[in-house]
Amino acid sequence: MAEPMLNSVSFLQVPVKNLEESMEWYISKLGFELHFKRPDNKMAIVALPAGPSIFLCESELHEGKMSVVIGFEAADIVKLLSDLRSKGIQIGEVREDRGAIQTESGETEILGMDFDFYDSSGNMLVAHGKSNFVGFNKPQ
Repeated sequence: MAEPMLNSVSFLQVPVKNLEESMEWYISKLGFELHFKRPDNKMAIVALPAGPSIFLCESELHEGKMSVVIGFEAADIVKLLSDLRSKGIQIGEVREDRGAIQTESGETEILGMDFDFYDSSGNMLVAHGKSNFVGFNKPQ
């Protein structure tokens, strides 16, 4: 049997109308902990002790905008992208360099790359993983 290309479900993304209210709800009502809040106050990551994180993303709901429903972490993001393309899976935006963030411990974490892809019902999924390459050919 072939080795799996995906390691785990790493996050679920939930569109919210008001980030502050939603963060408070997940934290106070369900016991989540805040792990990260983006400086523009449009996205926060909350999590429980086990399982995937939840990305709370402030957005206008029900305006026909596509939103990510599941995020996957890949062991080899470049190989996964190639494999999905070879299977004829619709690929969306490929973000080669997501930059780096400063962790709470003061270390720099390289974010690698990610890309959107779609299931047979048109749901947007995203895969992310570490990558040290530059200049990968993006879909036209």
